[in-house]
Amino acid sequence: MKAKIGELLLTLGTGLLVVGAIGFMAGYLSQDQIPAIGALTLIFIGAGASMKRRREFR
Repeated sequence: MKAKIGELLLTLGTGLLVVGAIGFMAGYLSQDQIPAIGALTLIFIGAGASMKRRREFR
């Protein structure tokens, strides 16, 4: 179950990264929104990777 949640968080973080990059290049995001999106992306990817990795060791 935790591996599925970890995979979902990884997918969500990767999607957020792609959407943020496209939004930045297209000019839809302001300079204040970019660090917040980057921080959320790192949190989601880090949490998802750690949840997925714990299952692989067991």
